[in-house]
Amino acid sequence: MAKAKKQTSSKFKSDLVKELDAAIAQLTRVRALAISGAAADATSRQMAKKVASKKPAKRVLSTSAREAMAEAQRKRWAKVRRQKKQAERAALAK
Repeated sequence: MAKAKKQTSSKFKSDLVKELDAAIAQLTRVRALAISGAAADATSRQMAKKVASKKPAKRVLSTSAREAMAEAQRKRWAKVRRQKKQAERAALAK
């Protein structure tokens, strides 16, 4: 029984060591990429600032579009007022 526990324990340790080695290797590769990409990051940050500083183009609506939007909004508010009046009438009727 002691041998079985010892074998299981050593197998677990060897698996753990293999996983740690793989993780270290991956981190080393990522570190190397990060170091080599540092110059590229600085350039991309400068480009991002230029792009972010530009104002978006102003949207221009035609007069007829603005009128249609205004009319639709007036209809929506009229509906709300109508529903409010109906609710008040119903409350008074009770």
